[in-house]
Amino acid sequence: MLLATAGFALAGCTTAPPAPSISPPAPTTTPSPVFTSGDDALASVVETYKKFERASDDIARDGGANPERIKPYVNAAGYAHVLESAARLKSEGSHGVGYTVLNNAVLQSYEERSGTATVSMYVCEDISRVDRVDANGHSLIEPGRGDYYDYEVVLTGRTRTGLVIQQNKAWTQGGICKF
Repeated sequence: MLLATAGFALAGCTTAPPAPSISPPAPTTTPSPVFTSGDDALASVVETYKKFERASDDIARDGGANPERIKPYVNAAGYAHVLESAARLKSEGSHGVGYTVLNNAVLQSYEERSGTATVSMYVCEDISRVDRVDANGHSLIEPGRGDYYDYEVVLTGRTRTGLVIQQNKAWTQGGICKF
């Protein structure tokens, strides 16, 4: 009995062979949605677009100085366009007066793929209080310019605060600025 007990005790003290190493599959990470809904997307892109408008108007008011202020809101093509406009203001010695007002925004489409959101909206810009003047304060705006303009704007980004304007073009089918 002593041998049996000693054998049993020794058997309990031996190390068991290692268990086979099985790694669980690597977790697949699904990016968190940038927005929770279309309404959330519209609210965020409107906020970004207002910041873009303000920076654009500030650059014009400052006669084209410091155009890099617009960079967080536009893609490379948009930035190049702002640089050209700023250079023209400087060479003319002109500057902007007033601020653009966003009167209406309507969600056109919204989608997310691979963690990147693309949001398209229609906006109505009110430029009735915006002017471009020369060094003597005389308006350089042609008589008959309209006060309201419809645009289609497309923004993309991976975060709510990282949205960039990819396209900002006149919306010729109108209807956004009807009040």
